Amino acid sequence: MTMLDSELPPLTQDVDYGICDADQHYYEPQDCLTRHLDKKYKSVVKWIDVSGRTSLLIHSRQLTVVPNPTYDPVGVPGSLETYFRAENQAGRELRDIIKMAPIPVEARERDKRIAWMDKNRVDTVWLIPSLGLGIEEMLQEDPESGMAIFTAYNRWLEDDWGYNRDGRILTGPLISLMDPVAAEAELDRTLPLGPRTIIMRAGPVGHPYGRPPSPADPRFDRIWAKIAEAGVVVAIHAGDAGYMKYLGDWGESTRYLGMKQSPLAEVLSVGIERPIFDMMSALICHGLFDRHPKLKVATLELGSAWVPGLHRALKRAYGKTPQLFGSDPVEAFREHVWIAPFYEDKLSELRDIHGADRILLGSDWPHPEGLATPRHWIPDFDVLGPADMRKALRDNLLEASGLN
Repeated sequence: MTMLDSELPPLTQDVDYGICDADQHYYEPQDCLTRHLDKKYKSVVKWIDVSGRTSLLIHSRQLTVVPNPTYDPVGVPGSLETYFRAENQAGRELRDIIKMAPIPVEARERDKRIAWMDKNRVDTVWLIPSLGLGIEEMLQEDPESGMAIFTAYNRWLEDDWGYNRDGRILTGPLISLMDPVAAEAELDRTLPLGPRTIIMRAGPVGHPYGRPPSPADPRFDRIWAKIAEAGVVVAIHAGDAGYMKYLGDWGESTRYLGMKQSPLAEVLSVGIERPIFDMMSALICHGLFDRHPKLKVATLELGSAWVPGLHRALKRAYGKTPQLFGSDPVEAFREHVWIAPFYEDKLSELRDIHGADRILLGSDWPHPEGLATPRHWIPDFDVLGPADMRKALRDNLLEASGLN
């Protein structure tokens, strides 16, 4: 029995086809960073005991993006729904809302995950890191170690899950631009293994010296060209973007604590909307899609509240200075970028401004921020109507993955 075999809320609406989910996760074991790590870098990553709790040190700094990096126990899927729907009128703390349970075997074992997908009529998923998305910010000052750890992580992923063994579970190598030479080498190693996605965090390029470059800087063009030519989707996911530093300008702590945010951090959305708005602006305004017209990008666990504002800003900028753009930036945004909204977002507004062909279901399962199962999201998509609903729940992911 798993933690999901009891107390599941009933489905209030369903569809008669298998769905495709662009944002599911695995929970990594403790050796995911070290199993294949070169001995030269072993001292960078250490598991320690802190007052009876196991924690992770990277460069002697404690990882704080994940409260319990062992993921056992872990939050129950769907247990934070009232919080994220902004229905916490009683003002309860997260620790009092979230329900905890032993780690589900489906989050660690591929065969068990396939069986779970069959049971829940989920045909294909993009499977995304959990711990892996929280480490890049802690490695920016040491790109050499960082890229070695990313390669070790990807080799673990190849062992335990594979990139695309059967068209059901699609994982992707974790790629950082902090060292373009090493990033290209890792692409050359992993792309022949058949991934349909490349995983990146939403945030600036890590750079140990001086001003960080734009992710669309021409120095990275060889990387983007190889991804585009392979037809692989760049899946940009929420993580530690390093944006907590901006809170220091307004008198608050700059320490990243995951969901434990202050009211100001929540309003400024330094962990979600601000980083992806800025990153996407840079990709478009610096001409990435003009130079790489086959490139495909998807934004995951970043919601869609930022999308209308970016459409407005791009339209105004293009109206003022069209000579500074290689093409219409709004159309480039629509053509190249798929969006996975949150269940609390306005899906009809997203469809009207960005197009039904570019909406993805991203359930976040088995993270507690999502719902109990991916199919529990279906009523939120009903506003789109049957045809557009099927695109969002199934067809768009298959098209983006090159599986249709």
